[in-house]
Amino acid sequence: MMEHRIFFEQTFENATFYKKDLLDAEFEQCRFINCNFPDSDLSHVRFIECDFDQIDHSNCRIFKTSFQECTFITCKLMGLSFDQCEMFGLNIKAQDCIFDHASFYQVKLPGFQGEKCSFKNVDFTEAILKSANFNGSDFSNAIFERTELQKADFLNTTNLSLDPENNLIKEARINLEALPGLLTKFSLHIKQ
Repeated sequence: MMEHRIFFEQTFENATFYKKDLLDAEFEQCRFINCNFPDSDLSHVRFIECDFDQIDHSNCRIFKTSFQECTFITCKLMGLSFDQCEMFGLNIKAQDCIFDHASFYQVKLPGFQGEKCSFKNVDFTEAILKSANFNGSDFSNAIFERTELQKADFLNTTNLSLDPENNLIKEARINLEALPGLLTKFSLHIKQ
């Protein structure tokens, strides 16, 4: 049986990680720069206060993976099932990232930071995203059903479409240009 491996305050640059590299590992206060995790199984790996810059996590398996106080900059996180992550301590911040086809089904991420990100075809059903910051993000075909979005920042977003009667959006911030996306279910033709 492989012993538990802990990496503390290390920087990994231009590395490729495979499943064998990650078995039973914990990374604390580590930096990952321009690394690849090609379709890796990150299950049960713990990332605590880690920074990811220009990383491709697309289609990785993240069952019971822990992301505590992690920051992602210009990363690909496509197709990830955040609903399968370890929920205890889950806290991520992202900027200029691609989350297309990911799932946040029933995920509790109050205060989530997702600025200037792509959330195309993302499922936010029943997620708790109070006070989230989505400033400048794209929501093409994103699904919001019974989602808690009180005080969320949707300023400068594009392609936002959600039903205010089916989601909690009290005190959310939204640009006037995005207003038609809140009225989609009424099939109105809004002219300027």
